[in-house]
Order: sequence, then structure tokens, then C-alpha cells
Amino acid sequence: MWKEEELKKLAEIIKKYNLWVISDEIHCDLIRLNQKHIPLGKIMPDYERLITAMAPSKTFNLAGLMISNIIIRNENLREVWLSRHYNFDNPLSIAAAQAEKGNVWLEELRAYLDENFQFTGEYLSKHLPKARYRISEATYLAWADLNEYFEPDEQLPLFFAYRAGVLLEGGNMFIQNSDGFIRLNLACPKATLAEGLKRICEAVNTKHMEKTWGNKSI
Repeated sequence: MWKEEELKKLAEIIKKYNLWVISDEIHCDLIRLNQKHIPLGKIMPDYERLITAMAPSKTFNLAGLMISNIIIRNENLREVWLSRHYNFDNPLSIAAAQAEKGNVWLEELRAYLDENFQFTGEYLSKHLPKARYRISEATYLAWADLNEYFEPDEQLPLFFAYRAGVLLEGGNMFIQNSDGFIRLNLACPKATLAEGLKRICEAVNTKHMEKTWGNKSI
């Protein structure tokens, strides 16, 4: 989560170099209960080279309705966008995006996600004590550093798919210098999460035991 002072420093750099900026704020509703989202547009109310992207798809799982909000301040660029963008919107997607009765559900969801993040940390601490993990400030995606258990070149998604029956993503799919990290989707029932974590931890600990005993001479 970007704090107000951080956004102000960022805005200074943007203005200094007259940069175009696309602010992807699609996860802005899915934040921990003690966090607050501040749109970059609020910090830069008059900056024309700012484009803001938002959508109901992440928050309410509506990706299939294919609708999003692209806020383009620059009139010329907005005309170019409208001339090239193929519009998939339909009455159902528009009605869903405009719905105003999801706030109670969203607050309950955020509380549930907070509990899942806490549970994940406690479970890893108990069953994979060398794993490094901290609760993220936003999204429903948790990152865990398992470098203490794996070699840098190991393909973690394949390992967990075959050894644990769990489909997850490796950190290096998204950013550099993230070998040994896994990304977990915590937007699921706690029972499902518990089963997934159990399989993950058992697979890692079994691998560790096999390596330990394999290195011992008889």
C-alpha cells in the first residue's frame, strides 16, 4: 500500500520528468482492514498524463463480465483509446459494475482474508519454520520465501504440482530475484487453505528427509 507521503514523492518525480503514468489500482478494494487506499489521482488532481485503471473483477470475481474502468484525463489520448478499443460491455456487465449493495459483503470478505493471512503465517511458522513470510498490506495473494528448502534453480510450481497436488505460482513468474518464492491464492475457504498448506508442508518436509537420509552413508 502506498502511503500519502510516498505518493507525494512519486508525484514529484513524475512531474519533474513529465512522465506518462498508468496507475493500476484494480486491487484497491482488497486491502487489510487496517489499511487505506489513496488513489494517485487524488495526489495529482490536475496532472493530464495520468491514466487510472480500476475494475470490479478482482473484488467481486466478475472477470467473465469483461468490464473495467479506464480513466484517461488527456482528451486526445482518450479519443485514440475509444477509436481502437473494442467494446465488450453488455447490459449485465454494466449493471454489475454499477451495483451499490456489495459493501457489507466486501467488509466481511476483507475480514475473512485477514484471518486467512494470519492462519497461513501461523501454519508455516509451525510446519516450515525456515520459511520467511509476512502478511501483505493488500490483495488476496500471499508470498512465501522457501529458499532455505530448495536450490535456486528448482521449478517450484512443478514440484508442488507433482509432489503435493497443489497448483501455485513461482515468484520468478512475476519479478526478478524471486527464485525460491511461491505465490498463494488465499481467496478460498479456510478448509481448502488448510488442506493446501498441509500438502505443501508435507511435500517439503518429505523432500528434506529424503535429502538428509540420502546423504548419510550406511
